[in-house]
Amino acid sequence: MLRLKIDRPSLIPSLATLVTAGAGGLAFAVLGLPAPWMCGALVAVTVLTLCGAPARLPEPLRFACFTVLGCSMGTALTPEMMQKAVTWPVSMSFLALSIVGVMACVTLFLRKIAGWNLATAYYASVPGALSAVIAMAQASDADMRRVAFAQAMRLFLLVALLTQILGGASGPAPVAAPVLSPLPDLAVLLLASFAGSLLAQKARIPGGVLVGALMASGLLHAFGLSHAVVPDILMVPAFVVLGAGVGIRFRGTTLATLRDCLTASLGAFIVAMAVSLACAFAAAWVTGEDVGKMVTAFAPGALETMTVLGYALGYDPAFMSAHHIFRFAGLSVALPVIAHLLFQAGRPAD
Repeated sequence: MLRLKIDRPSLIPSLATLVTAGAGGLAFAVLGLPAPWMCGALVAVTVLTLCGAPARLPEPLRFACFTVLGCSMGTALTPEMMQKAVTWPVSMSFLALSIVGVMACVTLFLRKIAGWNLATAYYASVPGALSAVIAMAQASDADMRRVAFAQAMRLFLLVALLTQILGGASGPAPVAAPVLSPLPDLAVLLLASFAGSLLAQKARIPGGVLVGALMASGLLHAFGLSHAVVPDILMVPAFVVLGAGVGIRFRGTTLATLRDCLTASLGAFIVAMAVSLACAFAAAWVTGEDVGKMVTAFAPGALETMTVLGYALGYDPAFMSAHHIFRFAGLSVALPVIAHLLFQAGRPAD
């Protein structure tokens, strides 16, 4: 749940993290790179954490970030957009195939090529659902350092590479809001999104803060109850916090960890992306959807980050959120079952 109390000892590290993230975002914006505020913050905070600095982000700030992003994404949900959902079951079938393929191929790569034990390879292969992965991996003989690094490296590369490769082809990022909404309308929209975030989080919906805000905002816009849009003055800080949050995942990484895990994690990322791209291209060919849209929806990363990334690249937020929630929900159900079969059913380790 949301905690409003901010720990005083973490205040200075939090401020340093935000200043670093903002500077990185500004630098990327000046250079004219795609999704600059998110990617610049990601790179800057990653460097900060790898240098050993105590990077932090207050939980209330994360909550506000995802509420604003979900609220903005909901403004794009129109009846015309929802009519396109007829093709979603087909693409979700390819997504399920992609998840199975990614986990099997990455586990095999890390086990046979990198020499990691089965538990470490298995949990490092999971495309997303990091909280469930960490919780389950801690109860096994998995090397938590390797699992966390492999997961963080994959998410970092996904955000950094997809924005650069797909950014130019998918149109401008929708953070710009040239028309300023009346303050009362914007306030009502933000309050409704905040309430949606709280309700979805309490109901334990995957990615509840983002999804709850998206649903509340989307309903208001779909029924014509609101025409407000979220201005840049709120969107830019939200993207900065999102990028910083991804960079913080490298917290605690040492040079020894880098030397030990970097090559294996890069190889696992290449294997995962090869499988995901194959399934995404197949889904795009069958459904006639945009290839970049499918690639982003199939990207094996964190639910909230991947959903926002697709939105930042100009893709349908309803499509993105539906597919990444489907992936998260499927993993949440399948992970403990597969783990039981692999590690607790009395079968040989391999």
